Amino acid sequence: MMNIRNLRSVILCSGLLLLAACTKSEFLPDPEGSQVPFQPEATQTVEELLAASPAKLYYSAWQKSNIKTILKAKSSKLVYTVFAPNDAAMQAAGLTAAVIDQMPVAELDSLMMFYTTLGPVTQTELKQRSDNFVVKTLLQQPGLYVPYFENTGEGVNRYDLYYYKNYVGIKGESLLINGKNLGKLNYLPAVNGGMYILEKAIEKPTKTILEALRADGRFTMFLESQRLADESYIEAMINDMEPLFGYRPEPEEVLPYIANRKMYHVGWGINEPIYPGYIGPNITISTLFAPTDEAFYKAGFQTLADVMKFNERSASTIHFDENLFTGVGGFPMDTVYNFHRDWGRMYQPLTAGGDRANANTTVFYGNVLNAGLNDYMVNVGGNAPAEFAYKMPIEFSSVNNSIQMKAKGSSYPAATVTETDINTLNGPIHVVDRLIFPKGFKLN
Repeated sequence: MMNIRNLRSVILCSGLLLLAACTKSEFLPDPEGSQVPFQPEATQTVEELLAASPAKLYYSAWQKSNIKTILKAKSSKLVYTVFAPNDAAMQAAGLTAAVIDQMPVAELDSLMMFYTTLGPVTQTELKQRSDNFVVKTLLQQPGLYVPYFENTGEGVNRYDLYYYKNYVGIKGESLLINGKNLGKLNYLPAVNGGMYILEKAIEKPTKTILEALRADGRFTMFLESQRLADESYIEAMINDMEPLFGYRPEPEEVLPYIANRKMYHVGWGINEPIYPGYIGPNITISTLFAPTDEAFYKAGFQTLADVMKFNERSASTIHFDENLFTGVGGFPMDTVYNFHRDWGRMYQPLTAGGDRANANTTVFYGNVLNAGLNDYMVNVGGNAPAEFAYKMPIEFSSVNNSIQMKAKGSSYPAATVTETDINTLNGPIHVVDRLIFPKGFKLN
């Protein structure tokens, strides 16, 4: 029989999983061929609606592409939704009639697939949600693989193929996609799906987080202080490992021994293959809160050298542990940056055996950065018992229509999100004007 403790754990786990399911921002459309919710007002197909719509430039691109063949190959009774920019939106994106006429068919196919998703995305569904509806487009990015969820990949390394996704929501009478207001909500139901007319084009991400940060120019101290800290950490490992190994190892040789340290570029780019021919997850999708150089000035760090000097206070704790055969210790700013880039997961509780609850999705665009996230389960499920689930460690609030955020329990001033939704292949970047210091952090 199940004892009381085990019964309590099962009940708690079930409750936590239900909470995570209710608030989780990931939601994929139903598979192709699924039943469309009853829409009595629908009398035309998606293509018939498109042909008569104000999206004439988009429709011309639709006609010149192979999208009808692509859709038909998936199912003869396909249900799909199109997000079609109107003519003004297409022209603003540089897609004039002359440009469309000269575009190769393969490029037109990609354009159409980016704006098309399988399954219904109804206006009613969007209005009933407080989070974003995640729309998986038909467009795949070759060479990119995400952690296993849908089992679209092959081979022993379980992965899914990278398909572009758009996060769709409603604010008032406006349609939001990836946090951006794309104009008045204009939905047309079809007998085989539906169509949205957009007043602005959807911005397709082309850069990784690391590429976007480097190109921006406002985040020099954030980037460089982490890069230099990693170099210092590796140098400390080399110095400790040299007498043990009998030679001075190269930095690349050190990396397997410091897997517990999250190097500054990890999760911000496209990972190199683990070995030649490896195909498996190589990109992380999450949310970054990027502090500007001005945020460092407000905290008293006027130069990059100031940050590095501050980090020196714990340099003596960083060493290579001969018994564990791994690097241990860290820098003070590691804890600060962990809240900006990984939801403070370094504070996530572990079981006695070292297990952690599994990571939940953490892709949040600006329109859902609010107090509703304060009870979100950042990590839940997996091998760890339910009591080791990890709740959102950041408190979100709104002050004068501005998003503010701080580590829960911290006495430091809240950071204001000054810019939202810089879209990247790795997910959104939100710009903040202060560093997020955890509770009890000592600056002096």
